[in-house]
Amino acid sequence: MTHRRQSSTSIAHAPLPLLGLVALVTLTPVRAAAQSGVAFGGSIGANVPVEDYGDATKLGLVVNGFAELRPAQVLALRGELFWSRSDIENPLVRDAGSVTLGREFENATGDVDLVGASADLLVALRGGAVQPYVIGGAGVFRRRVSQDVQGAVVEFRDLRESDTDAGFNGGVGLRFWLGGVAAFAEARYYSVATPGSRTNFVPVTVGLTF
Repeated sequence: MTHRRQSSTSIAHAPLPLLGLVALVTLTPVRAAAQSGVAFGGSIGANVPVEDYGDATKLGLVVNGFAELRPAQVLALRGELFWSRSDIENPLVRDAGSVTLGREFENATGDVDLVGASADLLVALRGGAVQPYVIGGAGVFRRRVSQDVQGAVVEFRDLRESDTDAGFNGGVGLRFWLGGVAAFAEARYYSVATPGSRTNFVPVTVGLTF
């Protein structure tokens, strides 16, 4: 009877190490695959205007979508689409042809849209489940301004202007791996060579990659 009880206990517990081994073998490739290969993602957040752009516009909304090629766990090449909208509170466009808007006009209404595409390089500062990283790149951005300055000359009433220019970005982020998904928070400085003065802003975003 004693011999039978020992055999029964042995059989009951024998699968546990085997299950642990199976789980380890199964989950490890999933994690490795999540950190290499091709991934897609998106983010949303606040667009903080700075310098001259910050004098004319308010805090705005920003949305990004991207694809990443990851040749290594700590390296990624990102192709990104960018969109942002901010309300105008002071004139953003002060030159229309040969006419310049005087500094006495400091109230304006309207909005500005930024649409862009960039190629970026992401480098993680360490491996593991929590990864701080640096990111930067360059691209092309289109700015569309809808602006109205009451009391100004006709050129600055119901003004519509758009232009396409090159720009660059750079910043930092923190990425958290959760199985096959990564959550991240990111802040970057963008500078676009728009006519008159550069359009500079800092998007602060959170997002996911799959």
